[in-house]
Amino acid sequence: MTQQSPHKSEDMIYKKRLFYDNGIRFVEVKAKLINEYKPPAPNLKSYVHETFSYSAGLVNRGTSHYTATLTLLFYSKKEYADWLSFIGSEHKYYDEKGAIYLGIVTGKPDIQTAEMETKYIIKVQMSLIRKQSNDSRCKSQFIDLKGHWASSYIEEMEQRGMVTIPADEGEVSPYFRPDESCTRAEGITFLMRSYRYVDRILRGY
Repeated sequence: MTQQSPHKSEDMIYKKRLFYDNGIRFVEVKAKLINEYKPPAPNLKSYVHETFSYSAGLVNRGTSHYTATLTLLFYSKKEYADWLSFIGSEHKYYDEKGAIYLGIVTGKPDIQTAEMETKYIIKVQMSLIRKQSNDSRCKSQFIDLKGHWASSYIEEMEQRGMVTIPADEGEVSPYFRPDESCTRAEGITFLMRSYRYVDRILRGY
């Protein structure tokens, strides 16, 4: 059963939930996880590295690789179709104990229907990387964002590679200067990085 608390972050409160990356943020899969709880099993085979590298770019995000089988119950064809269009994207999985994993769906979904095809039972295999509490995705290299209203948006763009740490005469400058106007060159650079990022999402990379 989902457990939530208004005093904790989302990385601490979700239980047995699955999210997918739609290119902007993680969105919850509108399905109920109905299989019995089994902790993801460690898997150290080298092909997992190749799968993560080509499909979701998750290599070196964690210390161990795992496999898991999830059974999802969709209550409508639309909910299933909405998730199916992003099945190749990066996923975030919270297990029964609240442990957090990042990963991808591997193989083809096993589809069953129930109640005159109004419900869809989908069984999928997932390859996962355990997300550590000090995961780099949650950290920013900029030192002037603390308390700024746009800090979370800037950090998200940084983690997606759309904003980078600038270098001034060879020296790395850890300042974003969020209240200054961007130059024409900076604006064009950001638009081109956004275009390439969306293009990779649409192509399934």
